[in-house]
Amino acid sequence: MTGLRFVAAFAVFASHTYLALWFDGDWEGDTPATVALITARSGVGFFFVLSGFVLAWSARPGDRARAFWRRRAAKIYPTHAVTWFAAMVLIHWTGGQVAARQAVPNLLLVQSWSPVFDVYDSVNGVSWSLSCEAFFYLCFPLLIHLVRRIPATRLWSWAAGTALAVILLPLMATAAFAPEPHFFTLPVSLHRYWFVYTFPLTRLLEFVLGILLARAVLEGRGRAVRFRHALPALAVGYPLAVQVPFLYAIAAVLVVPMSLLILAAAGADIRGSRSPVRHPLMVWLGNISFALYMVHFLVLQYVYRLIDENHTAGNGVRAGSAVLLFALSLLASWAMYTFVERPLTRRWGGPPSTPRGTPPAAPRRTGGAAVAP
Repeated sequence: MTGLRFVAAFAVFASHTYLALWFDGDWEGDTPATVALITARSGVGFFFVLSGFVLAWSARPGDRARAFWRRRAAKIYPTHAVTWFAAMVLIHWTGGQVAARQAVPNLLLVQSWSPVFDVYDSVNGVSWSLSCEAFFYLCFPLLIHLVRRIPATRLWSWAAGTALAVILLPLMATAAFAPEPHFFTLPVSLHRYWFVYTFPLTRLLEFVLGILLARAVLEGRGRAVRFRHALPALAVGYPLAVQVPFLYAIAAVLVVPMSLLILAAAGADIRGSRSPVRHPLMVWLGNISFALYMVHFLVLQYVYRLIDENHTAGNGVRAGSAVLLFALSLLASWAMYTFVERPLTRRWGGPPSTPRGTPPAAPRRTGGAAVAP
């Protein structure tokens, strides 16, 4: 499961690399851009479900809310604060400006509650998902209490109902918000897009789904799911996501395949199955995946302009630049993980959670939840 964190983080990096280096700004009929968007969004959805799963798996029955919140803050906030400061420096260094109405909500991780694009996408734009995660963490002590009260025989019904709610969100957005004005040249309005993609309350459904799946596995259910079930579902889901209306491609089409993937990974960890994603290198990459998510867009934005400021280079230069930018992102991620995330988590986060039952290898090894990109 730890290795899959890197796979999802790399999918986000690859998508953002295309948009930063090759995309010309025209969304109309731009299939590569559409595929890049779907790939990036699926990585976000995967991390939201995975976050709920891992937190629920490692939750201690007697854990106090304040202790949990302290551990989560120690895990995510130092990296966020460092990248926030770095983004502010880089923005001003390149002649840009950030208003207080953008900088302050971003620093406090409440920016995603605003349906204003230049607020929730401000400073280090990828931190919008961290704003959602902060809300998830706030709700988790209550959510885990409620999920534990669900009879084991009804867990699949609750999981199916939650997944169905995710699938129906675009319908709710269509009914609740006007179709105009369009969000850039995308075939959707800003408020509909924000409600389905960025609004923490709606993305909470995927987090809750992860909690339900973890509880089911702890009860001995869902362990029969294999990668041979999940991978075909993904193989069908991604092409379908390109064809469906825009809002349904955000999470609705892929929420079930992503859930199957997480169940398959959990089962493989429990059984100790051999897998390329369990290689020590993949585990290491998975451990730095949160830092990779937080630093990669800054590298793409501000380092590439030193190579090709006017975006006039040929495809060969852009491809070589993509490899270089990935290497620099990995180096920056390693430094962030080694000198910020890991030591401050150990210093301020307290002892790691004691898992219930027989935990998957990844949660036991990392001692914390995967954080969404």
